[in-house]
Amino acid sequence: MRILVALSCLFALTQAHAATFLVEAEQFADKGGWGIDTQFIESMGSPYLIAHGLGKPVADATTKASVPEDGDYRVWVRTIDWTKRLDRPASAGLFKVTVNGEPLETELGGGDPEWTWQLAGNVALKAGEMTLGLRDLTGFNGRADAILFSSRPDFTPPPDATFEERTAWGIPGVPATQVDAGEFDLVVVGGGYGGLGAAISAARMGAKVALIQNRKLLGGNGSSEIRVWAKGNYPESEYPLHEIIQEFEDKAEASPAPAEEFVDDKKDKAVAAEKNITLFLGHHAYGVVMEEGKIAAVRAVDIEAGKLIRVKGRFFADCTGHGFIGLWAGADTKSTEKGRMGMSNMWLWENRDQPVAFPEKPWMHKFGTDQFPYPKLRGSYGHAEWFWESGYDNHPIKELENTRDLNLLTAFSAWNSMKNHGAHKERDPKGHANAELTWLAYVGGTRETLQILGDVILTGDDVRGNRKFDDATFRATWSIDLHYPLEKYVDTIPGKPFIARAVHDRSFDQKSGYAVSYRTLYSRNIPNLFMAGRNISVEREALGTIRVMKTIGMMGVTVGRAAALATVREGTPRDVYAKHLDEVKTLWRLPGNKRFESLGELKGFLDAQTGSAKPEN
Repeated sequence: MRILVALSCLFALTQAHAATFLVEAEQFADKGGWGIDTQFIESMGSPYLIAHGLGKPVADATTKASVPEDGDYRVWVRTIDWTKRLDRPASAGLFKVTVNGEPLETELGGGDPEWTWQLAGNVALKAGEMTLGLRDLTGFNGRADAILFSSRPDFTPPPDATFEERTAWGIPGVPATQVDAGEFDLVVVGGGYGGLGAAISAARMGAKVALIQNRKLLGGNGSSEIRVWAKGNYPESEYPLHEIIQEFEDKAEASPAPAEEFVDDKKDKAVAAEKNITLFLGHHAYGVVMEEGKIAAVRAVDIEAGKLIRVKGRFFADCTGHGFIGLWAGADTKSTEKGRMGMSNMWLWENRDQPVAFPEKPWMHKFGTDQFPYPKLRGSYGHAEWFWESGYDNHPIKELENTRDLNLLTAFSAWNSMKNHGAHKERDPKGHANAELTWLAYVGGTRETLQILGDVILTGDDVRGNRKFDDATFRATWSIDLHYPLEKYVDTIPGKPFIARAVHDRSFDQKSGYAVSYRTLYSRNIPNLFMAGRNISVEREALGTIRVMKTIGMMGVTVGRAAALATVREGTPRDVYAKHLDEVKTLWRLPGNKRFESLGELKGFLDAQTGSAKPEN
């Protein structure tokens, strides 16, 4: 607290001199070829821009910025040397800052293996508007968090510069106030299959829903950014929970596959059709407000506008996958310390009519044919699948960026080895001379972070034994599928395994599947928190079978209808089980296209079902 107060005083003084200001990179008006990365805010503190050009420098990102007064300014950029953090001998992601079209003298993105402020150079500025730019030099994932200008000769950027810490600085360019963005019956955080199922199903029950997603795309792992195909089946059940999911699921023929196979537009249309959903697309939830042991609101930032909002709700659904809402709220959680399933970043290439070059760089590893598996071929293109996976012993939040970066490093290194050193040349008559790397996910697909504990914790023995629950709801059919480093390649990079093997336990009837307890879908100690996704209340073996897209979608539908019921009956998620189990089963039995115009209409329907409706006078 004393540090923040001191920073506030420092920046208040700076503001009085009007000689220091900040420009957030993710707020650039024209991002050119740079992409926004929001995956690691919880570890490095902020969204940032990333130059993901697959070895070709991307187009400049540019924006207008207001200079408060004439002066000679020093310019810093918060950035990182990501290959040095992976112990490589050279820097991959180099770039420069441009001011009014002219580059400053220093190449950025090299040297420091941690996020820090690097001095970009000096520039004389006149008060008024200037044009600020980021110029990529390599196409290999340079990254810029923010650009800081100061004309004070004694000024040094503070080392602690996370997103929340900046809000206390009080200088131009930093958001300072938070506004209320509405009050809802259900606030869903996370726009993957679980979040979509929860939001759509609750909205159709008449509930007022907020859906918060920190990317500009819906679908999570099932979007075109990550390209994990929708798996898990819809076995025969008394509950048609799958019908909503079928409205937007993909029918991709491979994972990964071309972007269009992941039907991002269907997900957009499914949400846009629901008048009861307020969509906060491109908003990152970064905290919660607690009142009397319950979640009162989610704090979020509009990433590109830099505006802070507070979204209030009666109930909340943690569909983040990582379990962030539960973690911030103080929910009981459990996680595996080491040997977790990791993150995958898949990639594609296509064969062209003419040779295509790929730049070899000194930071790349040189792999032999026996040091990595050959990606599969499908028609005119090849694809590196789920087993390009790492991070088994890394912290699943604090070290997640390093995990992703290892995936980038190994993908680029494997591709360089194929293109420039003849690795696996026997698999292609042209020795991959005509092959072009066309897509590599920089947004990773994570499998395991933590579990938010509910009143039931599903185990592998429950799955194998087909344990019966009186609150059984959605059915899961995927095998108990756990991932481990593949021994054959474990020493390709000593201490950094990056190829996985899957171990499947199919000792239950996968055709009919097993029914999962509703009590795995709410927190046992935060009384208004639901969850749908890989962060639900399961032990590790059970996680191996519930973590696929279609199954997660049905979790969401289960939660959405339960949340609407809890709102109508003024109860809690636990009360839905303890007091209203027959009623929620009635809602789970409804067809996916069933709609109630309001919660009042839903209440009337339920009262009529139970015989509690009051006769009209």
